[in-house]
Amino acid sequence: MTAGHRLSFTSRAQCALLLLSSASMLGLAQPASAQAGSASADVGAQDSNGDNERAIIVTGTRIGGEAPVGTALVQLGREEIRATGLSSTADILGTVPSILRLGGGDNYAGGQAQQANTINSFNFNKSPNVRGLGVGATLSLVNGHRVPYEGGNMNSFDGDNYPAQMIQRIDVVQDGGSALYGADAIAGTVNYILRRPEDTLEVHGGYRKNDGQDGWYVTGIGGVRWGEGSVGEGGIILSYQHSYQTAFAASARPDLYNDDLSPYGGAPSSLYSAPGNVVINGIYYGIPAGQDGSKLTLADLKSTPNYFNTWSGIEVIPQVEADRFAMNFEQNVTDWLRVFADALYVRRDFTINGPNSSTSNRVTNLGQLPRIPNSNPFSPCNPSHYAGGVVTGPANLLAACATGALSVAYSTVYDIGSPRRFGKTETWTYGGGVDIKLPYDWSVTLSAFAGTHDAPSTTTQTGGAPAPVFATFNFFCDPTAFPCTDQATADSINARGTSLINRTKYDMQVYSATADGPLFSLPAGQVKLAVGVERYEGSLLNENNFGGNNFNPRSVSSVFGELFVPVVSPDAESGLIYKLELNGSIRYDDYSDAGTTTNPRLGFNFWPTRGLKIFGSWGTSFRAPGLADNDPFSQTGVIPLVTAGNQLSPAICAACQGVPMGAIYQSIGGANRDLAPETSETYAIGVDWTPPSLPGLTMSAKYWWLSYEGQITTPAFNVGSVPAINQQIYNSQIIYNPAYFPTLAANNPTAFFGDFPTINQANPSCAAAFGKNVTTQALYDAMISCYNTGGERGGLFGPPTAPGNVFALVSGRRINAGKTVGRGIDFNIDYAFDSSMGRFNLGAVASYTMSWKVSPLPGADLVQEVNQLGFPLTFQARGQLGWRRDIGMGDLFASTFINFRNSYEIDQAQLPVGVDPSYAKIGSYTTFDLTIGFDTGDRGGSWLTDNFSIVLSMQNVFDKDPPLVVNQAGLAGSAIRFDPTYGSALGRVMQIQVGKRF
Repeated sequence: MTAGHRLSFTSRAQCALLLLSSASMLGLAQPASAQAGSASADVGAQDSNGDNERAIIVTGTRIGGEAPVGTALVQLGREEIRATGLSSTADILGTVPSILRLGGGDNYAGGQAQQANTINSFNFNKSPNVRGLGVGATLSLVNGHRVPYEGGNMNSFDGDNYPAQMIQRIDVVQDGGSALYGADAIAGTVNYILRRPEDTLEVHGGYRKNDGQDGWYVTGIGGVRWGEGSVGEGGIILSYQHSYQTAFAASARPDLYNDDLSPYGGAPSSLYSAPGNVVINGIYYGIPAGQDGSKLTLADLKSTPNYFNTWSGIEVIPQVEADRFAMNFEQNVTDWLRVFADALYVRRDFTINGPNSSTSNRVTNLGQLPRIPNSNPFSPCNPSHYAGGVVTGPANLLAACATGALSVAYSTVYDIGSPRRFGKTETWTYGGGVDIKLPYDWSVTLSAFAGTHDAPSTTTQTGGAPAPVFATFNFFCDPTAFPCTDQATADSINARGTSLINRTKYDMQVYSATADGPLFSLPAGQVKLAVGVERYEGSLLNENNFGGNNFNPRSVSSVFGELFVPVVSPDAESGLIYKLELNGSIRYDDYSDAGTTTNPRLGFNFWPTRGLKIFGSWGTSFRAPGLADNDPFSQTGVIPLVTAGNQLSPAICAACQGVPMGAIYQSIGGANRDLAPETSETYAIGVDWTPPSLPGLTMSAKYWWLSYEGQITTPAFNVGSVPAINQQIYNSQIIYNPAYFPTLAANNPTAFFGDFPTINQANPSCAAAFGKNVTTQALYDAMISCYNTGGERGGLFGPPTAPGNVFALVSGRRINAGKTVGRGIDFNIDYAFDSSMGRFNLGAVASYTMSWKVSPLPGADLVQEVNQLGFPLTFQARGQLGWRRDIGMGDLFASTFINFRNSYEIDQAQLPVGVDPSYAKIGSYTTFDLTIGFDTGDRGGSWLTDNFSIVLSMQNVFDKDPPLVVNQAGLAGSAIRFDPTYGSALGRVMQIQVGKRF
């Protein structure tokens, strides 16, 4: 090495240190949280605009100039994005069959398969969920670096943060990625690649409409690139989008959001109705419709009850107004120094009417029916309703009046409104770094990124709807026909209600330094190495007006390395091997609160002949407990689920059958013990075939296997409290009332009350049961009284029920619950060809899950769950026929898609009690989408018509309903008649998008 080279190298090293210090200061400008990894490489490639990319982001490797080894990379480029006709980035990603949006996105509320995931959706974000392992098992990156967590559990990221027009492509790696990127890449990694700077000024607009909802957006994009071809080349591109969507009410789809299961042999809708029911000796007499209660007599009462769909007055998708700003920047400072940066700011304002729980708006008194005194001016027992002031009517009704009061089952949803949740979410992330070229073809990337997700919100009627004044409120009116309650009365009732004012704030800072380059040369090529270090600082703030104010910090230090070895190259002209590459990577992470973990990965690419690649990989991954998971004070509380005793299996609880109004308490919240990290092991082997004799054809198949252990979840709560009791495999998570379950209660070794610090031991009832096995009636009654009297820090999210009428307490606290072992095959075929009619594209992607065995609790047997409600289907596929033709003044294009999901089943033990077993069968679901568009490009003939595009699309063209699923009650609301995991309530959705590039 010459002296000049040594001086140059020294100067660059000093510059690198200076820039690293500057990057650190950038990170310190914003408080903490997450790990990161930038996978930039100087690779010659072409983007969809034909521009030469000098610094392309590579997902699945940290070695510059090389493609990922041993994995099948699913990519959605700008052409694929446009062909979908979708305006939502998250919905575009959802077109990949192996990616689900359990509990997020448009199908938000209801259903037993949705319970735990609904908690993730309290901020209504749409987050990818590779293979259905949960949003927390899929790592989201932007330009290769981490971004702030979102959602109620702070373990998700919404692709809709970025307008689709700002996305260059979306990369999906459906393999474990912890060896490269650290935590959370259990099932896979989704990397949103932003458009690189270019000279452009664009305006885009779109409108979306379905039966019951509409929305629109306007997007502006501006960019400039300078110094083309010079040492100082650089540029910036910015986007701004404003969007709005109306709320989607359950009443728009009464055939789907309907809790009347009586047509299938199950329970009818609620007897807490509007108009209500007078209840005498367990018999319900319907208050007649079409009258205001002022002259109601006993003789007017119906001999049949009123039933009430508890989805009435409820919205299942919120009204959302959003502003989104994104930026991508790069600048070549010298021929050896490049600066890059990106930034994001998103604000969403949302509001939704209901639901808190299936008990919302039910008027109760300690879980029992309210007693309305005869002096109530609207009571049919009030003498003023009768000529001469003498109450007359059927003898049994007169006898009830003689007691001085009538019991009434009533819902106030039309009088005071449903519970309401409103708030805003703000997400921002910013940062950047430098790429430094070093001697011997080595390079160093230094980066620092910071981010925050801030989500304040208010939820009304948190403790249940406040009860009206029994002596004066009009319980006997038809609120669907008359204004039974004046505004002043409604306001006074609501003023007595309790609202939860909550705020979660997640902060992150990530610093990364990566060096990569060749080590030495082999006959097949250069052996290359990438090594790096990362430092993550994060924190989560949870605070509310119930006294919660918890701050949880975390720091992680990481080192990693990746080695690429070319074994055989085409130049060797070997008769047996055309080409062979090997790759190995390893990462070590040291957590301040969750211990240490080391995760390796091995991969290979093997070409026996040109055009045929066999690839495979093996590796381990992990997910550390989230900052919300490991906090016992996080999201704590108890949800009372009101249920009739006959919904519990008579074989399990004979004594429950005669209880018309009981309750099950569901405790929710943080961990009740120290959580360990989730771990996984995966391997895959696949084949890609691109036959040289048939240009344009690509076929691939990949067999995958995974084992996922220690999953942090709430197993009994996930399936729903009633099914959890009926199935009898979740008893370690249930404390039973000895009065109803004497054997189960007495022999329950896990009925320990007090494993969590959220219980107020100064409360006498709490102190009586705390630290004891709750196996006696006295201890059980004390435990329920503890919750009823505010002894749980999070509070009771509904009206209290007397201990004697609470069947059981079901734990919704997080534990390392169990294990999942799955295997399957991913398929892809794509064939593009030209003809005299234009260019055609035929393609299909499919996911075939061969096995999905789950052990829901530690030590439980693995049970086959593939094709069961709440788990992956055996087969999902999406096929496409696309066409494009130059018609002189532009390109006309069209695509039609077919989406298929096979039939599946509900475990009969999960069917609501009384439902015929034949309804355990769920039909297959096939829908069609259509996109038609026109793009003038530079052939429009004038500046006004050049670069103009219009795209019309229709999802679910034939407006096909999802298949019937007799779906038990979930967290938010009551039972429904479809599965929100695989079926949409939106029906046919029509969209129009227009764009102009100046």
